[in-house]
Amino acid sequence: MSYQKVLSILDQSIGGTNVNIGAHGAFWRGLTRDQFVTKKVYGKDLVMVGQGAQSNLVKALKGEAPFGNDLPSPPPGAIYPRMPEDMSPVADADVAFIQTWIVQGCLE
Repeated sequence: MSYQKVLSILDQSIGGTNVNIGAHGAFWRGLTRDQFVTKKVYGKDLVMVGQGAQSNLVKALKGEAPFGNDLPSPPPGAIYPRMPEDMSPVADADVAFIQTWIVQGCLE
């Protein structure tokens, strides 16, 4: 489990390290692991260390409320699109990796 793999998954999800996206941009770039873990996007905590399924990063990638308002059957309470917006969903295995990384304490 490594932070670098998480960054790689996020970069790959938007088309590479030279691509930028949406209003929040590639917010993960240039952040240390500690900065990433305490990062807020639109005022919401990105990660809840030890709680992968409850972390907004995982919810955003899966399209779970408050994300997923752009899905054919949006989850109740969805107010944001699934991330990355207007792109292919991140592979389930990659989302699972990120979720497990968070559950295991967001190791460097």
